[in-house]
Amino acid sequence: MDLRTPNTQILSHAFKAASCSPELAWPFLLKWKCSLRDPSWFTKCPNSARASEPQSDPVGRSKAADLPDQCSPNPCAKEGTQACQDLMGNFYCQCRAGWGGRLCDRDVNECGQQNGGCSQVCTNQPGSFHCACSSGYVLSPDGRTCLDIDECADAGACGEARCQNLPGSYSCLCDEGYTFSAQEKSCRDVDECAEGRCEQACVNSPGSYSCHCDGRGGLKLSQDMNTCEDILPCVPLSTARSLKSLYLGRMFSGTPVIRLRFKRLQPTRLVAEFDFRTFDPEGVLFFAGGRQDSTWIVLGLRAGRLELQLRYHGVGRVTSSGPVINHGMWQTISVEELERNLVVKVNKDAVMKIAVAADLFQLERGLYHLNLTVGGIPFKEKDLIQPINPRLDGCMRSWNWLNGEDTAIQETVKVNAKMQCFSVTERGSFYPGTGFAFYSLDYARTSPDVGTETTWEIEVVARIRPATDTGVLLALVGEDHAVALSLALVDYHSTKKLKKQLVVLAVESVALALMEIKVCDGQEHVVSVSVKEGEAVLEVDGTKGTSEVSHEGLTETLAVLGKHLQGSVRTFIGGLPDVPVTSAPVTAFYRGCMTLEVNRQALDLDEATYKHSDITSHSCPPVEPATP
Repeated sequence: MDLRTPNTQILSHAFKAASCSPELAWPFLLKWKCSLRDPSWFTKCPNSARASEPQSDPVGRSKAADLPDQCSPNPCAKEGTQACQDLMGNFYCQCRAGWGGRLCDRDVNECGQQNGGCSQVCTNQPGSFHCACSSGYVLSPDGRTCLDIDECADAGACGEARCQNLPGSYSCLCDEGYTFSAQEKSCRDVDECAEGRCEQACVNSPGSYSCHCDGRGGLKLSQDMNTCEDILPCVPLSTARSLKSLYLGRMFSGTPVIRLRFKRLQPTRLVAEFDFRTFDPEGVLFFAGGRQDSTWIVLGLRAGRLELQLRYHGVGRVTSSGPVINHGMWQTISVEELERNLVVKVNKDAVMKIAVAADLFQLERGLYHLNLTVGGIPFKEKDLIQPINPRLDGCMRSWNWLNGEDTAIQETVKVNAKMQCFSVTERGSFYPGTGFAFYSLDYARTSPDVGTETTWEIEVVARIRPATDTGVLLALVGEDHAVALSLALVDYHSTKKLKKQLVVLAVESVALALMEIKVCDGQEHVVSVSVKEGEAVLEVDGTKGTSEVSHEGLTETLAVLGKHLQGSVRTFIGGLPDVPVTSAPVTAFYRGCMTLEVNRQALDLDEATYKHSDITSHSCPPVEPATP
């Protein structure tokens, strides 16, 4: 021990036996001057500080030499002491690093000052401390700094998932729609349908899912792509009806919309006059006469011109003449039975004058009888002299049968809106969004090169003026109600979960091609489709759509379509039958105007196998004018 730094307790004992006073001496030494109080006690002053007297007292020296060793037994704490120094009457404990206190029995907490220099965890220990690291870190060679462990350096850390290193950790990432299985070290598909994300139908798929709404019930997916909302018109149409009109095309079966029976006591001749409007080239206006095997006439339309079929006493004739009248404008038509003549006029101009051998009113049981039907015939069309499709999308007004003796017709029409015509119409077919039509068409083709090899081809040209943003334009449906092919309007991108107005071409529920369309602009658009082995092309207004499948996917999907076409399929227009909502991207009915060509043949809805009675085959209401 350096006595130039005296222990205060030692000095306190020494000062009891001697009177010492410090004096400053050169260089930087404290010189002590002491006088002995107790001659029996000798005190050794610090270095350079000697008692002035008696410095050579042999008695004092002998007494100091007789003092016991203060370090025996050792008073210092064993664990914290490096050495004990005897001070002849006292002792000094020299502490090890990390210990303090007079006896070196107090542990110094190194972690209390700047965390002991550790970058993360500092652990105090008796006489020492230790730096440690959190999970995911390793201690550097300096014993204080923690370094991040890159777990992703191990190729098997995440298996087939992507490994992302993080500070002190790592994460195994999967694509959206998948979750990581730590046990299998693989990405598992998330079954979103089990989580109840969809309001109605849900279809889970690898890495994704799709919600479906009851389109036939007038619903579509809303903005969040999970819930459903009503399909509402986006283009207003002039669908107002005229109370003083009679619509002839209401009955798709071809049966008459009006049946009248006249009885007279005196011989009477037929007089009929009415205003007429149509775009339809063929159909029956009215029938007048008796039984099918007796005397009768049928006034109809063929190729846009008036045609009169008549039978008198078993002899039939067919006469056609006059201008083309299926231009959609009103004109006045009259048929008058004169003595041995029938005269047909258009706008007061005679277009036919036919000699007849009898009267239409037939005497039966003392009365003269005449049956009159409008918009159809009372027997099958095959029994006509020349068969004709009786269905006629036409409109009558200001009718006069036998000088106005038919007021009951007007009263019936007033209370039945479906018997009334649209006030204004344009050329086209109107789909009200509540029904469909279907045909039995054959898409098989025999190759001219081979002669026996059968191929298939589907070409569609649809001219549309939609009034809603969602609906089926055309679909091929198999006997098992599988939707083999569909062409539809949809207002969202199913895979991108994005609201967007599109035309979609699909096989079953798989979209082959998409194309954007401005569906609610009130304008006519042309949608073209060409599908055959190895090719599926969709165009809107001359612009080609984008393919949604790979080349391999297209080949596989068209093979599925080919198998459907080997069986019996029906071509549905404007909607689908009662199929599951997941059968196709769209199941809603189409609302708007549309004309169709399939494999280069125009489709006439009057020739369909079935047509909903609310669909008008050759007329469509125009867009309602904007209010100023």
